[in-house]
Formats: sequence, structure tokens, C-alpha cells
Amino acid sequence: MNLTIILVNPFMKLLNRILIIFLFLGTTLHEPVFSQVGVKGGVNLSKFVGSDAGPADDKLGLNVGLTFRLFGVGPVSIHPEIYYSEKGTRFSEQVNMFMGMDPDQLNPEDFENFDLAFNLAYIEVPLMLKISLPFLSGDVIKPFITGGPVFAWRIDCNFSLEAAESISVQDCANQNFPDLETTFKDADRGYALGGGLDFAIPILGTFIIEGRYTRGLSRLREGGANNDIQNQSLILMAGFTLGF
Repeated sequence: MNLTIILVNPFMKLLNRILIIFLFLGTTLHEPVFSQVGVKGGVNLSKFVGSDAGPADDKLGLNVGLTFRLFGVGPVSIHPEIYYSEKGTRFSEQVNMFMGMDPDQLNPEDFENFDLAFNLAYIEVPLMLKISLPFLSGDVIKPFITGGPVFAWRIDCNFSLEAAESISVQDCANQNFPDLETTFKDADRGYALGGGLDFAIPILGTFIIEGRYTRGLSRLREGGANNDIQNQSLILMAGFTLGF
């Protein structure tokens, strides 16, 4: 009998410790730990930035794709994502920089009534760390902040020249500008920072509104002069995730 008591007591102590750990996790995790998959879509306001970008203007583009919640611990979770993202810029004063024109032969008056836009499309893969803010959260609305590295691969490139009554769109590989296709690098990398609101919908999932700032760290041009140019975007998205 004494031997039985000796064997049972250590077992009960171990069981009690396990129960205490699970009770602690149950009180600290404000949401269940599970995977999620969802869709997000919205618009970019993008432009070229850097010391050689010149007076670039914002260009409106599309941003749409998928988001995945791999796992989470308390308010912290990891979200790899994949998007089709349209970027670029609008300007007219630095046409010569991208098209290889001789500045001595360029007449600025030829472009004063034109709006030039460079349109770049990427497959973009952010790896985001998402932190919910439990001290600001209710049962339905949960604010969050997010950030992480972004990797992108260019899949399309064209430019458009728009006048008052006409618009001309040319592929970057157009025979008239043979060097333009190779002017822009095939890949980009950078970072993203943002925040938003999760709206919990019982049984169905979560509706998301998010704003995000992305900044490229890679120079877009392959080399030569005037190559300090990077992508920058302000993104507004909405989405919906399903848990499983």
C-alpha cells in the first residue's frame, strides 16, 4: 500500500502541473490557435522614390491575392501572403532618363501636354508578423498592427503616353525602345508596415480592413547613372478569412 501511494503521488503532481499549464494557456490565449485562409483585395497608390526618381506622381493600381494564417501564440501570428500587385509611377519631366534620350536633343515643350506612366506588375510575397491589440479589442472588433519582409517578381512592364485626346500604350519590349525591358530589374525586395481591424463574424470567419505601406529596398535599374530608384506604395485592402 505504501508503495502504491509513493507511485501515485509523483503521477498526480505531474498531472496537476499539466493541468495548470493548460489552464494558464486557456486564460492567456484570447483566440484559438488554428489555421486560416482568406482573400484580400484593394488598390495601390504607388510611385518611384529615391534621389534619382525626380518629381514622380502617384499611380493607381490593383492589389489582390491570398493570405494564410499558419499559426499563432496569443496575440501574435504569422501570415504568408501572395498578391498580384500593380505598381509604377507617373511623370513627364524625366522621360530621357528611362528612354535613353539625349538631353541635348530633348525639347521639354514636346512633353508638357503629355502624361507618361510606367506600369509594372509583380507577383508579390509578403511574410507578415501580425500582432493583435487585446487591450483595445472587443468581442467583435479587434485592431492589429502588422509588418514584415516583402519579395516580388516582375511579370509585366509597359508604359503609356496620354495626351488630351489620345493614349498610347507600349510594351517595354517594344522594338522602338529595345533597352527598356532590361532597364527594370526582374525582382524586388523590401518591407511592409500596416494596421487594420478584424471584424469577427460568428461561424463564418473574419472580415478585414487594412492599410499598408510598402517600400522597396532594391534599386529598380540594373546599373549606370541615375539608378537610385525604388518602389513605394500605399495600399488599402479589404478581405475575408475562413478558419479551419
